[in-house]
Amino acid sequence: MRGKGIAYIHWGNSWQLRSFQDFRHYIDDLIYIHDLPGIDLSSYAAVIMPDAMDGGSARPYAAQLNAYRHGGGFLIVLLQGHADWLDMPGLKWTPGNCRDWLWWTKGEKLEVRLSVPHHPITESLPLSHMSWHWGGSYNVPEGARSILEIDDGSGSLFLDFPSLPGGGRLLLSTLDPHSHNGQRFMPATTRFLQSFYPWLSRELGIVRPSRNRFTYLQCSEVSSEWHPEGLEESLGNAGFQALFAPLYQLGVDLLDQTNTLYIPSSHDEFFLKTRAKDLIAYLERGGNLIICAEPCQPWLPFMAPFHAVPSRPFTNIKVRIRDDRFSIFSDLGEGFDGWKGVYGQYARGWTDPPPGAIWLTDVGSNHDPKPADWLWQYPTLTGRGGYVFMHNGDNMTRYPDRGDKKQALVANIAVALRKLSMGALLM
Repeated sequence: MRGKGIAYIHWGNSWQLRSFQDFRHYIDDLIYIHDLPGIDLSSYAAVIMPDAMDGGSARPYAAQLNAYRHGGGFLIVLLQGHADWLDMPGLKWTPGNCRDWLWWTKGEKLEVRLSVPHHPITESLPLSHMSWHWGGSYNVPEGARSILEIDDGSGSLFLDFPSLPGGGRLLLSTLDPHSHNGQRFMPATTRFLQSFYPWLSRELGIVRPSRNRFTYLQCSEVSSEWHPEGLEESLGNAGFQALFAPLYQLGVDLLDQTNTLYIPSSHDEFFLKTRAKDLIAYLERGGNLIICAEPCQPWLPFMAPFHAVPSRPFTNIKVRIRDDRFSIFSDLGEGFDGWKGVYGQYARGWTDPPPGAIWLTDVGSNHDPKPADWLWQYPTLTGRGGYVFMHNGDNMTRYPDRGDKKQALVANIAVALRKLSMGALLM
């Protein structure tokens, strides 16, 4: 019986690895191409060979890759003509590219079109998600179905071989989405992958978890802190299942039940330090943390001591949005940080973020701002680490405290972390 997971073969290229990291939610295993001899590919429902692969790196493993497909496997290859190791009778690649590399700056239409009749994949990937450039084209041999083609009919850029002898399937393209997405260049390539990977899981009948389990750690037995009013409703409206659990229940079992763990600002640093190993393991396997803290004795290795900014003039403690690429603050209004209109409650200082963190909000003077909030992905060798939203201040369940978006801040952060974990947003 064919396996149920999806494998992603890489050559060690940074663009391939970054794209894997972006869409790891939909990929079960990362395989270094030179480790292929020790891998049983038959355990996978699909195997992806992404673009940006060295042209000759696959040839030594051609027999293994072709045998996987002949044995009923689903092979997906995006190698821009460097796929001469595929034993597909009648398949021919022709070099070529778009007429004008700058077509997108001139308001012109790229000379590609969807093949007719439209392939079912185009219900998930519209033409705009497949329009940038290409690396040559293929003919359409017997048994193949074209998905995308050059508009003069001279060749196909995306082919599906849906019913090959032995029950296998081949999806072959000269598009290069992984390389450009990995370089953070050319938004259409990111849209392609954001559409393609969910489609592939659906096509294979793989149901991925929705990452909607949210746990609020109850750290202080004050009613407004123990079960903040409106929080469960706002999280529910955003599609989360909220769990409220006492601090001293924190351990492996509780962490196994959640995708995002929220820690309010008034907490037992000594106890949390005893759970550091469990929390790091949770981050390593993709769990997310939202931490409200002004650490005196940092209880995780990447945390740093809290520093207050001068409270005069009062404008120092008016928090300003610096980077809202994840749409956390954009709909909350100017006074999002003023609990009952009082600035300084939200945050009065900062902690130094680890390398690679994104600085989201400013506190302090305009000439010497400090990070009140930062967002960081925990680094792992597999690229599967979860995200840390560090808020250097009060419990964020208070903000905003009025208007249409009351209680929306925590839910906005949780939504952003869920989207990052599932590839709908990129770091």
